Amino acid sequence: MFFDGCAQNGGLGGESVMQLIAVKAEARRTPLNMHMELTYRCNEQCVHCYCVVEHGREAEAAARELTYDEIARVLDEMAAMGAFYVTFSGGEVLVRRDFFDIVEHARRRGFAYRVYTNGIGLTEERARRLAALEPLTVELSIFSADPAVHDAITRVPGSFARLMTAVARLKAHGVRVYLKTVVMKQNLHGLPEVRALARTLDVFTHTFTCEVSPRIDGDIHGPSKYQLSEDELVELFSSDALPKETPEVFEGAPPEVARERTTCGPAVNGGCIDPYGTVFPCVAFRVPMGNVRQRSFRDIWEGPPPAIRDLLAVQHFSDLPECSSCELIGFCTRCHGDNLLERGGDWKACHQRARATAAAKERVYQIVSRAGKG
Repeated sequence: MFFDGCAQNGGLGGESVMQLIAVKAEARRTPLNMHMELTYRCNEQCVHCYCVVEHGREAEAAARELTYDEIARVLDEMAAMGAFYVTFSGGEVLVRRDFFDIVEHARRRGFAYRVYTNGIGLTEERARRLAALEPLTVELSIFSADPAVHDAITRVPGSFARLMTAVARLKAHGVRVYLKTVVMKQNLHGLPEVRALARTLDVFTHTFTCEVSPRIDGDIHGPSKYQLSEDELVELFSSDALPKETPEVFEGAPPEVARERTTCGPAVNGGCIDPYGTVFPCVAFRVPMGNVRQRSFRDIWEGPPPAIRDLLAVQHFSDLPECSSCELIGFCTRCHGDNLLERGGDWKACHQRARATAAAKERVYQIVSRAGKG
């Protein structure tokens, strides 16, 4: 599966009762699916990561993080508003000593939850305890089947071996393991091997993405040097290592397609809360809505500032002037948040990185179409 979208609503797809609930949540602007970044501290230092605290600054970062009591209060407030899903991510969630206390409170409030972890700190006891709390999925990143390549990306020697141990422990306890691979210049040519490894591990699912997001500290150039070029994206989308899926094709002139296609919906049926209490429309769109240390989550959600109301008004590609005339509109999956960081604020303009990805998809589509006609 090629996961071409944001983490915010990952796992909510499919024709199901829950998808229908998600549609109703959007209509009512219920925060159904919330993402809580518990910490930016991490025991890895992945070269492309968007949020990691540098080694040596962990104590400073920890002192600023929401406490257990603050997080429990926010979970209570979200539950009262109809929130149902919560994703716990970092950094690395297991560096928080109160991680399991937080998860236990979420379960008491009826949340279904997902966990993002690198697995380094997942001891046998922690795997057993996590399994007993019945996560929807535990999601781990695997960058290569070659330990040297994986460890070079995480910048932690032995991280691949510890990842394999974590996967085995989780599976032994019946946990659904979700492996995710960010495809970059360093690992593009190892896709067949990492795909084969995932099959051997017999995980719940394994997805790929080519999205390398800018860092939230404003560094757009660091991650971008790992991003695939348009030619490399064509190679990726043509790869036999990826499962073949029938793409959704939007036919018609660009203005017609732009009116038909909906954009992503930050702050519609979910949002993100960072480790320090700031509420954002989503993980990527870093325009603050408010801080839960200063106002209740309900007040923040129901009274967004003007910049967020402007975001909420964008529902279709036709609401974005440049998109309405773009010949690649049928292939584009732009991210407002990444574009905000990349362009320094002008998020409604063309998302150039998304355009390059759309151009690569269009090239592959034309190749496949011609082959089919031949």
